[in-house]
Amino acid sequence: MDANRSWDPASLEPQTEVQLYPTIGYPIERGSLWRIQVQGRICLNTVPSLAKRLMLKAFIRALELDESTAKSALFQDRIHGFLVSPMVRERIRVSISNQQYVLSGKSKSSGLFQCRLDLPRSQLDSHRECSIQWDNGIRPISSQVFLADDTGLSVITDIDDTIKQTDVCSRRKMLRRTFAEPFTAIDGMAEIYQEWASRGAMFHYVSSSPWQIYDSLNEFLRASEFPVGSMHLKWFRLRDELIKKWLIIRRKSKFGVINNMVKRMPYRHFVLVGDSGEKDPEMYAKIASKYPKQIVRICIRQIDANPIDAPRLHKIYKRYGMIAPIQVYSNAKQLGSSPT
Repeated sequence: MDANRSWDPASLEPQTEVQLYPTIGYPIERGSLWRIQVQGRICLNTVPSLAKRLMLKAFIRALELDESTAKSALFQDRIHGFLVSPMVRERIRVSISNQQYVLSGKSKSSGLFQCRLDLPRSQLDSHRECSIQWDNGIRPISSQVFLADDTGLSVITDIDDTIKQTDVCSRRKMLRRTFAEPFTAIDGMAEIYQEWASRGAMFHYVSSSPWQIYDSLNEFLRASEFPVGSMHLKWFRLRDELIKKWLIIRRKSKFGVINNMVKRMPYRHFVLVGDSGEKDPEMYAKIASKYPKQIVRICIRQIDANPIDAPRLHKIYKRYGMIAPIQVYSNAKQLGSSPT
């Protein structure tokens, strides 16, 4: 498909799948512009290649799935994003507030695309319920843009083992819960987050879960009645799991996203919520040490498989200081009805 043709959504093949992910906008140029982070993915829903089919068989064996589970609608939905064919070097045209834009960045080898749009504040201030639309004349899609004012409160929250039961500390359990089992919400977290949202908090879901299961995660958040918010996930390949790279990739993925978010919104305050299973306490403390005026609270859900005990806390405080005390909790009610 040539570059000119890709500018026109109507010219794309009918098997084309486009996703637009919930994103954020923030003020720049002393508030005269909104900077919108457009993010999504474009793929072809075609028969998987022989290499992908072989990789899938190996993945099913690694998960020790029986035939009925491997053929279930749930597993097929979760694995779908790994089997489609990414469309590479495509330009995407979207519309925001009735204005059309051709994104300057082309889609990557993964099919993912990301681009910043700087739009006049006057254009969006009358559309506070802002969204991005894409329409090929067959199946229009849209995704929300969360406009974060200069000041205010944002909650950056992990997903796995913070609001969704995942068992990240066990590779086998993590993979089965991710691909072969219904998602289960952590008791009470949706209610607490809704209470925080009612008090003005904006939510940003930053997770090391794969972008390829975005649809399933988005449905989980909606069905479990978590507040709407921007989504920030991680790109994986099936072969990464087969060579045991997923856990390594997970550990390296979130710091940059959170650091950039806090840096881009220097006058907002942030609450960071995670769990003790991986490196959330250490990562959040490091961010708090870099932005002590912005990080007002750190909340860590206690995970029995890798608890945050006194020696671990002491090590964190010794390295990063007690800029924002870490609240360790095991029950959502301990977080209280106020985010700060």
